[in-house]
Amino acid sequence: MRKGIGKVKRIVAALLAAGVVTTGLSGCQYESFDDYLEALGLKDPKLDNPVSTTDSTYQVPETAIEVESAGDDVSDQATGETTIVAEIETGAEEASKEESSSDSSFDASSVKSSLAQEQKQQSPGVTLSKASDDEDERVRESIGLSPVGIETIKKSQEGLYAYERLTEAGKTLYVELLTIMQNLAADVIVSTTSDDAIEQVFDYVMADHPEIFYVDGYHYTNYTIDNVITKISFTGNYTCSKEQAEAKKVQINEAVNRCLANAPSSEDDYYAIKYIYDYLITNTEYDIEAPDNQNICSVFLNGRSVCNGYAKAAQLLLNKIGIDCTLVTGTVDTKNSKGVRHAWNLVKCNNAYYYVDVTWGDSSYQTTNGESADATKLPAINYDYLNVTTSDIVRNHTISDDIYMPNCSSMADNYYVREDEYFTSAEMSLVKDLFDRRYNDGSNNVTMKCASQDVYDSMFAQLITDRKVFDYLQGDTSSVSYTTFADTKTIIFWL
Repeated sequence: MRKGIGKVKRIVAALLAAGVVTTGLSGCQYESFDDYLEALGLKDPKLDNPVSTTDSTYQVPETAIEVESAGDDVSDQATGETTIVAEIETGAEEASKEESSSDSSFDASSVKSSLAQEQKQQSPGVTLSKASDDEDERVRESIGLSPVGIETIKKSQEGLYAYERLTEAGKTLYVELLTIMQNLAADVIVSTTSDDAIEQVFDYVMADHPEIFYVDGYHYTNYTIDNVITKISFTGNYTCSKEQAEAKKVQINEAVNRCLANAPSSEDDYYAIKYIYDYLITNTEYDIEAPDNQNICSVFLNGRSVCNGYAKAAQLLLNKIGIDCTLVTGTVDTKNSKGVRHAWNLVKCNNAYYYVDVTWGDSSYQTTNGESADATKLPAINYDYLNVTTSDIVRNHTISDDIYMPNCSSMADNYYVREDEYFTSAEMSLVKDLFDRRYNDGSNNVTMKCASQDVYDSMFAQLITDRKVFDYLQGDTSSVSYTTFADTKTIIFWL
């Protein structure tokens, strides 16, 4: 982000500017993943006789741990460390058991990957058992995964953003994984024989369900005959017991109710979205050391989080009041880092889609991440990332192609448009009106968002270079401080 901080004096203008040029990044360019998911081998539930097994564990990489260290460029990618242990069993039938794990750890300077393999012989003897099939089906039904139960759960998921982008077979797998995790169940047979399908659909479930704070990955077992997978069982990687999860849910619900107690009652979605944006920023500090910072506990129980916590908390709150909101993942370019993992939101406001980045709206993030050395030169809440278009967000955000995201083009409910701070021309009479309004409402700043580079350049030239800003100041007019953001074409004057 290019930022200028300055002070204009009536006689002598001292203009200070510092920053970097950010690269425009592409996003929202992919079509649906339906064809890909169909190719993964998704099928209706069918329980086959197991002969051999493969056990695997997947841990979700931490998202958006962002930090600046000693002025160096730091790209904080989650480090994926993979271990594979294979056990081969031979007998009347050949069996194999393979365990793998993908863990996430933080390395500020590099991304490392390792692969280790070990094989050993195991005693022979695998038998086919109809009883085991019956037990598999009994376990499924005990948590609601009967054919009727699956259809009922599917209806309850209708309208969820990621869910609606799956094939019917993908939706079946989705409700299976969701139900298993909601019940903190283990070793439940699912309807696919594709490891890739499980990974993809797991991400879809987690994108739609921020309330699943007690899962940070999963474990699955492949059952194979002659190296052909015949069925897979799934277990969530649970970070706490069912009793602990229930206790935290009570605390989270109390925090959610406190927030929503003062939410505006309006048919206009904009006011509710702005309220949640303001509330989370006001009540949360950006802290990369915060416990549970990849889930909503960090926000609602501790008030300290990183982007994944902010984004999931916003999603939960907005969904609670009936506003469609989903999780978006990808990378961002900051002042000192490129390609940093990040999470934000897609919201539907008054029937149009917009992007919202609560984390980047928090000045505590901007100062922690090196975007500004002085918090007094930033408003407590930065509205550059409230209801923005695709073209605006991709200036410094790259959207992952894991889940199709729409092209957001409407400006109707952009913050600056709604608050009459959006300038399509450098009309000084409108500038005067804005200054008068901000003095009347007791604001400590006047913020102007320019529609184009030409408007921004003209505003800068007239208000700062030619010092016309003094025509609109009240009281002491000997000097005025200002902050500029060239990439978002925003100018802030401090009153």
